[in-house]
Amino acid sequence: MMGCLVAASVACNGVPRLARDGTVIMPSSGGASVLTANGIEFQDKANKPAPVVSRDPNEPWRAPIGFILPKDGRFVETSKPTVLGTTGLALVIRPSDTRVPSWGGEVLMRVDVLAPAAEGTARWGENVVIVVDGRGKDTLALAQAAFEQLAGRDRVTVWDTAGARRILPFVPASNRSMAIAALEKNLKRPGPASVDLATTLERAVASVPKTPSKSRVLVLTSGASDPYAPQVAKVLEALGQLSLSAVGTTPVTDYGRLSAMTAMSGGTTGAAADLDARIESVREAIPVSGQTKFEDVRLTFEGVPAPSHVIEATGGEVRWRLDAGELALGDVRAGEARTEILRVSVPMWTAGEPFRFTVTAAVTEGNRRRTFAANVPCVYDDDIERIAKSRNGDVIAYASAMATLKRLDAAFVGDNVKSIPGGLRKIAELHAQSMTLLARDMRDPSIAEQADLLKAILAATN
Repeated sequence: MMGCLVAASVACNGVPRLARDGTVIMPSSGGASVLTANGIEFQDKANKPAPVVSRDPNEPWRAPIGFILPKDGRFVETSKPTVLGTTGLALVIRPSDTRVPSWGGEVLMRVDVLAPAAEGTARWGENVVIVVDGRGKDTLALAQAAFEQLAGRDRVTVWDTAGARRILPFVPASNRSMAIAALEKNLKRPGPASVDLATTLERAVASVPKTPSKSRVLVLTSGASDPYAPQVAKVLEALGQLSLSAVGTTPVTDYGRLSAMTAMSGGTTGAAADLDARIESVREAIPVSGQTKFEDVRLTFEGVPAPSHVIEATGGEVRWRLDAGELALGDVRAGEARTEILRVSVPMWTAGEPFRFTVTAAVTEGNRRRTFAANVPCVYDDDIERIAKSRNGDVIAYASAMATLKRLDAAFVGDNVKSIPGGLRKIAELHAQSMTLLARDMRDPSIAEQADLLKAILAATN
């Protein structure tokens, strides 16, 4: 569960060890593993965590214990979806837990936003290659604009001319927040002194799936490469049916053969106006997925007993209410799909008593504001081993991958993420491995596909 940590007590009869299949062996029974700033520690179930009582409404959120894991590191449960829906829009809620700690804590929520497109309201899915050339200050903003144009049927990959390497393998564009986080993490690293646009384009184009889907290449450049180089021209001639566009991450006057879609600074005043023009060029390079169908989409999480708050989210805008939490997702277009992970707090209560989240969606469709709601049922428990065994691995594995990209790290170890021996990546890799084993045991290809996706992202961003 969860949040900032108090070090857990150790009550095991031997030293934990890592098995060959990636599971953690705890030489004890009657408890669970807890991820703390000191690494994985064992929490005996007889040692009940003390609730954290806040006496000041401005006091930062603290959970009573670290992130709870099965003692062997393997998940054996997957989430069951709760669907909020109206015509043309489905919001799928998947919780990380059905048993919540009586001493209080939090639950991770995976939210899938799905807007099935009627005939003629959205374009077909495309393969989109984004190539980053240099470390321009506006690269992330331009990439964000590109991702916002994509839909659930689109697939996207990101490459870097520094080292001619792939930052992100082809993933469904519904994983928008994860893809942007991977790019953001890469941009914070100093790139190699040399860049190779020609080789990067060649490798990126070779990675495009051989499908009938249309493909596009978008180059976000700060002018790091020489667009007139003969080898670049040779690669461009070989691109065939691919649509190549280039947008400057800093104002540059000419991109030569890469000027199919450039945004110049002439005719505008100020950096903000210039960025707006280049964002508009990105939107021209990658057509919008579909018509805007729903405006100002919001999700409200109310707990019974109360209060429950949205502490952190990988995307959207988090807003606090007196006794509830809200996530503002913005507008949703036809054909759009996106996945976000949220942390929602759970107040302390009595073991064995029911707890439920009432999730209410509010959307504007045309001139009418509509709301619809559903309940996510849980139960309070004071047995940490039972809580650990019941946790939903698919939600936790996805969240742990997001955490390695600095989009959700506070869910696992609070502000002490950097102090974990071996780093959080080892934990995320363990979770992905657990999903692989779970997919094998359950013979579920969808779980295997998610495990492969997480492993690919962890490998590409290592």
